[in-house]
Formats: sequence, structure tokens, C-alpha cells
Amino acid sequence: MGMVYRARDPGLDRLVALKTIVNDAIESEEARERFFREARAAARLQHPNIVTVYEAGDFEGTLYIAMELLEGQDLARVLQFPRSVEDKVRIVVEVCRGLDYAHKRGVIHRDIKPANIRILPEGGVKILDFGIARLGDAHMTQTGLVLGTPSYVAPEALTSGRVDHRADQWAVGILLFEFLSGRRPFVSPNFASLAHQIVHDPLPSLDQAALGLPAGLWEVVARSLAKSPGDRYPDLTHMAADLRKVAGLRVPVESPLSEESRRRSYQENLEEANRRLAAQDLERALEAARRAQAVEPSGREVVALLEGIEARLSGRPSAPSPASALALIGSRGAAAYRDLGTFGEPPPTQTTAFSPIRQVLAVAGTDGAVRLWDVAARRRLVVLRTQMHQRAGHDARPVCLAFSVDGKLLATGHVDGAIHVFDLTRGVELPLRLRHEEMVSCLAFSPDGRTLVSGGTDTNLKLWEVMGFWSGESRRELYRQPSAITAMAYVAGGTRLVTAHTNRTLRVVDATTTRLTATLRGPEAPVTLVRTNPSGRLLAAGSQDRLLRIFDLESNAAPASLPPFRKPLTAACFFDDGRHLATVGLENVVQIWDLDSQTVMASLYGGADEAFVGVALYGAGEHLAVALADGRTRTWGPA
Repeated sequence: MGMVYRARDPGLDRLVALKTIVNDAIESEEARERFFREARAAARLQHPNIVTVYEAGDFEGTLYIAMELLEGQDLARVLQFPRSVEDKVRIVVEVCRGLDYAHKRGVIHRDIKPANIRILPEGGVKILDFGIARLGDAHMTQTGLVLGTPSYVAPEALTSGRVDHRADQWAVGILLFEFLSGRRPFVSPNFASLAHQIVHDPLPSLDQAALGLPAGLWEVVARSLAKSPGDRYPDLTHMAADLRKVAGLRVPVESPLSEESRRRSYQENLEEANRRLAAQDLERALEAARRAQAVEPSGREVVALLEGIEARLSGRPSAPSPASALALIGSRGAAAYRDLGTFGEPPPTQTTAFSPIRQVLAVAGTDGAVRLWDVAARRRLVVLRTQMHQRAGHDARPVCLAFSVDGKLLATGHVDGAIHVFDLTRGVELPLRLRHEEMVSCLAFSPDGRTLVSGGTDTNLKLWEVMGFWSGESRRELYRQPSAITAMAYVAGGTRLVTAHTNRTLRVVDATTTRLTATLRGPEAPVTLVRTNPSGRLLAAGSQDRLLRIFDLESNAAPASLPPFRKPLTAACFFDDGRHLATVGLENVVQIWDLDSQTVMASLYGGADEAFVGVALYGAGEHLAVALADGRTRTWGPA
């Protein structure tokens, strides 16, 4: 990277550390601009655990960065000498505090390693090299290797190439493992073998008793080194809090944000990023978007926004926006998409749901288990099994799924009337007893996250209090309906609930009291599918008569009907503009509709022997994922 000199700042008469950057690291004008942009971001970080950056500049063609001059030794040397477990954990907690401060201000380090952690003579901890850890491309160095010291690189950097602040958490987990055991968890003399270990091999266990580790410390290490970023801590504040607790430390740590504060921070920073982007202030837009991602790592909106901002800053072409994707479909039809192939595994698919936060598809199989798939990475994340499934190897078939609005809970409804709820942050089933007398036909979480609503063929509508789930309580309110419930959806910002029934009616009720406010008529057969557009104004209702009707909930107009389908619909999803819709039935085609003209814009075909049972948009809304009846998923992206 360059040389570090002990130098004097003549203007302020102070000693500084002056780091020069070798010319080979800066191969283009765009790389020079990135260097100064990252250095400016680092200079705005003022925290006791982060080295202070004074200045960055160019002297006769040599780039340099002037930093606070620190005494002491780096962590690589400290690792060679014995220390108590408590002191080791304290050092890692200080690293967590500094990194979390940076993450919440839109700065990711990307090269955490012992050489970049300085231990001061009095025991303080400073993180070095913010602002110069990212001199190559966002994902690759100038020599083509994944950015970061190989032993500390996160799995997602090696697979998808897309990283966020949780890649820093992985590196901290490696540091902690190494600090506690004296060795790294993944070691190989060549990069290819090391990369394979990081991505595929399980985390080696430690002899906790021999190492004198306090109870709970290994669980912190294991969670920080989960292969999937979504299974790690949401941020380093949570990790630091757990480390402090298990080690009995008295060092201060920041309190984790409440869910309400987290959602508010996400929304505020996302809005600021969009404002900055509209004003062409790309640098500050990037920082605001990173701040939003730091509190909600896999939010679909911010992931797409970050990709677009980084593409504009680097001069790369960005993925088309949903609006431009629809324009391409309008002009090119099916040629606007290319088939990206299939992934997945048996057993056959019973039902599917797509996470509102992460690009995760839940696929319920006929064996009673639910498999979560990272659609972008095309890999299985986890298999969720009920307690009965774990004991017997099978359970009643799930017929409906619902994610909570924050993507942290997944509810499954089964043919035997049981409802199971999984905590996706831990991958475990919550100890609840929720059920109907007959089959659970539909589930929905309220937009405020406080209520899980279930409908069954027993004609009961049940409202379950989500807050009690965490303590194992299952408080609910029961409301008898005129006939069996077949589908449901929240509308009007969550203030109304639409339920579909076997008597061919749609009932609009107050979401809190279930008082009937309107009855929608038109279907001539039982409704099996309801979906609302993003504004909540339009309701798409598919019925067994092979028709899809579009209701305008703000008018009394008769519903519009799309031309008859060959087979009853199994799934549908709205595009972000709310005026276009993708539909699938039990055949091998997904159709994209223009609701204004009630015509098909594009038909995308799978194999002749395939039957589609689910459909969802992902990425920035320009990709399609379609669940097949045999357990696989087929995807399409921009051509």
C-alpha cells in the first residue's frame, strides 16, 4: 500500500503519522476521487476508538494521508503474549464501539485485521486505516483479489461480492476467535482453498473449558461468524452488549436501538439519501444510504439505492430502475428479460412467501419443512422445522406463510389447524400454541407489526398479539365469520383488513374491531388469492372461475376483470408503480400485465414440464423469481 513516516506538521507544530500511497494502488482518476472521498468520510469520524485523520492530499503526484501519531503496538504483536480472557474481550468490545460508530455514520472499514488495531500504552484501543482500506473497486482490489486481508474476508465478499457493515462484524469475529484460541478458524496456504473454507466449511469448535471461556462467549463468536450476514448481529452495538454481559465487564457500551428507533432512523436516512441523490450530492447520498443500511442491512430499497449510487460514483452502468424496466418491457416485451436459470431442491412446493426486507424466498414443502433461499445468491440459507418435524421427520403440510414487516418472524399455517412462528434472527421456533379447529388457510402480519391475523376453514378470524410471542404467550381475539376464510390482505395503511370467503364475497373490516365497513361482490366462484398494490388502493382478487378482478377500494365502481386465464391463479405480485402486475397459474408461464389497458405486456416461459406456484419481484424490482411446483425456483433479470 505504501510507507508510513513519523512526520511533523509545521503549521500546527505537531507530530503526525504520514502514510503515502504507492502509485500502483491508484490506477485511474476515478480511483483518485474515491481515495479523497473515503478520506473525507474518515476525517469526519471523531471517536476515542478511531484514529483521527487530519488531512489527505497530493504532493507532486504522491497521495498521502496525515493521521494522529499513536504510541503502543498493533494487535498482531499483542496476540503473541498472554492476556486474561476479560482483557481480550474488552479490547474486542472497544473495536466494536469504534466500528459501530463509523457504520452509523455511513463508513465501512473493509479491512479489519490485527495490523489495523493499535493498543495504546495505557490500554486504549484505536482502529487504523479508515479511508484508505478501499482504494480498489468496491469488491475487488487492483490485482483482482477480493478486497481485505484474505483470512478476515467475509463469505459474501467471496460469493456475491456485495458487502455491508456486517462484513466488518465477520472480521471482528475472526479477531475474537484468534484472540481466544491463538489460531484463526480458517487457514490455508493458498487463496482458493482458504476461500472455499470460508464459504463452505463449518466454524471449528473451541475447547471452552480448557481456554477458560465464560458461559455464552462461544455463542457470541459463533453468531458473529454466521455464514449468512442476516444470521449475524444486526450491528456491533448488539455484539458489544453481549460480550460485555458474558464477560462481566464494566466498560460502557451503547444501548441497542429499539425497533421503533431503528425503523425511524432507517426511514430518515433513506429519505436524506434520496434527497442528496436528487441534488446530485452523490458523496453525501452514499453516506446517508450507508447509515440507513447500518440499521436495516437488507432493506430492499436501500440495497437498490446503494447499488445505484455506487454505480454512478464509479461510472459503472447501474441496474435499471423499476420504471425503466417497465418501459423496456413496454417496448421489447419478453425480450426485456433473460432467463437466469433455476435453483432449489425437493420436495415439491406447497406455498411460498417473499420477505419484505431481505431478498429471501420462503418455500414450504410437502414434507412440512420451510426452506429459506437467498434469491440473489441462489443458495439455501436454512431449513426451518417444527418441533414435531424434528422429532418425527415430518409434520402437517403448511398451506400459508407470512413474514413480519421487519422480516424477523415467519408464521406458517398448516392443514391440521396449527400455526407455528419462527424467530429468523435465531432460526428457532417460538414456544407457542396457536391453532384453529380446522385448516389455517391464510395469515397476515399487520403493517405496524403488532398483530398476526389468521383465517381458517372453521370460519374463525383470529387476531394474535405479537408482543406476547417473545414470552411464550398467545393472547388472541376471535371473530366468527359468515363462511370459511380463503385469503386476506391489509389495506388502507393497515387500518382495514380484506377477507375472502367461500361464499364468493370479500369483506372489508376495521383491522382493530373487525367491524364490517364494506362488502365487495363480483366473483362467481370462491376467491383463493388477494393482493394489494403498494398504495393500498387497488385490490387484485383471483377466484376459481379463472378470473382476476381489480377492485378500486376508493370508489364504488364495479371491478375490472382481466381476460380469463387457462388455469386458476396461484400467485400474483404488483410492481412498485401499482399499475402493473405479474401473475402465475399452474402452468409454465408468468405474465406481466398493464392494468390500465388490461393487456399482457410480456409472457415469460419456463420448461414445458414446469408448473409455477409463486412469483415475487426482487433486486430493485427489475428481477422476477418464480417458484416451481417441484421445489425449484426460476429467475429472470434484465436482458
